[in-house]
Amino acid sequence: MKKSVVFLGLVVLSLWIAPVSAQPHRMMGPPGPGGMMMGDGPGMMFPLMLKKLELTTDQDAQVQNIMAAHRDTFKTLFTQLEAAHEEMASKFFAPGPLSAADLTAQTQGVSQLREQLMNEGLKVALEIRGVLTPDQLAKAAQLKDQMQALHAQMRSFFEEK
Repeated sequence: MKKSVVFLGLVVLSLWIAPVSAQPHRMMGPPGPGGMMMGDGPGMMFPLMLKKLELTTDQDAQVQNIMAAHRDTFKTLFTQLEAAHEEMASKFFAPGPLSAADLTAQTQGVSQLREQLMNEGLKVALEIRGVLTPDQLAKAAQLKDQMQALHAQMRSFFEEK
């Protein structure tokens, strides 16, 4: 179950890579895949919720099968994304002049990979959602509301006055 939750966390994080990168002021937390900082989107709560939803043995097996079916795709996409980031970093820190136009091909490639990761992550999340019972979905909605309220409190605590 622990491996399932960790892998699911990576999957769900991939759903939020692109939106978070578009909002640098909300980037927080430890570095994620490719050394990127991850944000605090709602997908961050999904693995925690699964743990709290008390999946049956059958549901846990279904979740593991869903993740196993997508594992190779995620591994490939994350490997490609890491290579694209390394290529951009190499160009960025190389001697000589550099403009945004010099990185256009790489940024477009990164954007495409992030979109593919988001789409694959969404597939996984929807498949896993399909395994949950109506009661588990209701409990997940309650947990989401509690987490959002807690997050709002934390955000207000750190706001500058």
